[in-house]
Amino acid sequence: MASTTQTQTTVEKPLKPVLNEKDTFWEGVMRQKHIDHVASHSNLINQFLHLISSSMFIYCYGIFFNDWERAMYLGLTSLIIRQAGHYIFEPPCHDEEQAMLGFDTRNKVKVCITYGAVPVLLLLKLVSDGSVEFTLAQIWLIVTFSVVFGRVALLWYRYSFTVSMHWYIKFMTDPFTDIPAYWMSAYQIFQPKLLKGALHTSFPNTFAMPEGYVAPKSGYDNKKHD
Repeated sequence: MASTTQTQTTVEKPLKPVLNEKDTFWEGVMRQKHIDHVASHSNLINQFLHLISSSMFIYCYGIFFNDWERAMYLGLTSLIIRQAGHYIFEPPCHDEEQAMLGFDTRNKVKVCITYGAVPVLLLLKLVSDGSVEFTLAQIWLIVTFSVVFGRVALLWYRYSFTVSMHWYIKFMTDPFTDIPAYWMSAYQIFQPKLLKGALHTSFPNTFAMPEGYVAPKSGYDNKKHD
């Protein structure tokens, strides 16, 4: 996991999601995307892994109704790649993530652990009973619907139906907006100075900051939200 030993600047951090009642529906969705980017997508390696993950998710969307089991397996592979970018490379950002409507990194890790526990439980049942009634993909699909729509229900209860839809639409469209936001990481990752700078932000005690390093921009960095 990215080092927690970096010197932290004392700033006032949000303790609850940032909402703006003046936003149109789509502005509310895009505000959440921007907050998510600022909070936990600053690292170039994380952005590159999101680019790979989002490309895989879009493919999964395309094949879901024809081959949903394959889409589940590929989708979970994509999820692991995505969350590895957060957990391993992104600097600590728990407080900043409280401005989002979605899951913070700690809860995302718990979701991944839940997915990982499913095959273990199936194996135990197979050993004890000699058979299982559901396939791994079926149970993973149930877990997915429970996590996603459970979050929608919680946000609806806490705030409003509209706010819950801000997160849901943001979540479902993230793969499509990640591509234009992070496509530059596909070539930036191969520039030694930028890669070393990204590694330094993740592991400052292991990698030195390269001389003249300037953090690269992403597609979100030029967008403003008042």
